[in-house]
Amino acid sequence: MPTTDPSLLAQIAEDYYLNKMSFGEISEKYQVSRYLINKYLTESVKTGIVKIEIASTASRNSQLEQVFKEKFPKTACYIIQDDATATATEELLSNYAANFVVKHLEKDTHVVGMTWGETMYALIDAITSNPLEHIKFTQFVGENMKYNSTAGSVRIVERAAKKVSGEFLTLPAPLYLSDDNVRNGLYEAVSIKNTLDVAKDMDTLLTGLGTIQSLESIAIWNQNLNRLFPDVRLGEIAGMIFGRPYDINGKILNADSDKTVGLPMNTILSVNKRIGVIRSKSKSQAAIGALRGNFLTDLIMSESLAYRILNEADAK
Repeated sequence: MPTTDPSLLAQIAEDYYLNKMSFGEISEKYQVSRYLINKYLTESVKTGIVKIEIASTASRNSQLEQVFKEKFPKTACYIIQDDATATATEELLSNYAANFVVKHLEKDTHVVGMTWGETMYALIDAITSNPLEHIKFTQFVGENMKYNSTAGSVRIVERAAKKVSGEFLTLPAPLYLSDDNVRNGLYEAVSIKNTLDVAKDMDTLLTGLGTIQSLESIAIWNQNLNRLFPDVRLGEIAGMIFGRPYDINGKILNADSDKTVGLPMNTILSVNKRIGVIRSKSKSQAAIGALRGNFLTDLIMSESLAYRILNEADAK
């Protein structure tokens, strides 16, 4: 039997799980502490007032994972078996990735860096766990300026923090600045410096993989590609990660002329847990380059993408 009024537990659970209210909003509404909210949500699950069901469980292809372990030993690959449709497979990937991330984060305190994109948005949306108040989400590179999208960089960290009642920091700067003096001067701004100082302590980051086509879809960057990547042959770009272009062999193509606002690549690649998720089969080249470049410690993908990666990697 619950030790708290069941109607109160039900009301708080409904506001958190269904109405998507934050801990702060619930605390103000019911005049209770964040500690008690967490206690009540846990109690509501234990007593059956709230029932959390997983509609479908992702199955992994262990044999294919072993092949990837031998071919790409520095990245742990989690390969989800395909469902009947591409949409269903994408949902399985998002659910598996969400559970994978929550399991990693639910113990200890973490500073989590996040990028942007529909894949990250879907991952955050799939999280159904109890609150993780000890988590701090942060940007570590500037905004991609895709403001007509719900999956922009600022919205992602805000949404992630709200979903688990954690904290978040934004980086109020564009993803690229072509003027080196302006970019370096920007790092002295208080708001920028504060976020990057926190981001330097990241122990986990979450990211998807991009392509040059995704960058070209944003007008401001498409109009200035030659200024942003002055020494890069665009045809050599296999993928984009953390704002940087790389080739099929995992070589960062703008290492000597990087215009990205944010942490440098060597700092990013020193983060202990770098989790990547790919939902699109069209990103096989980006995946191959990322695996060869050892950009990620963990990569979650579909079975069909994995087979495509093996076929194309053997051909090049």
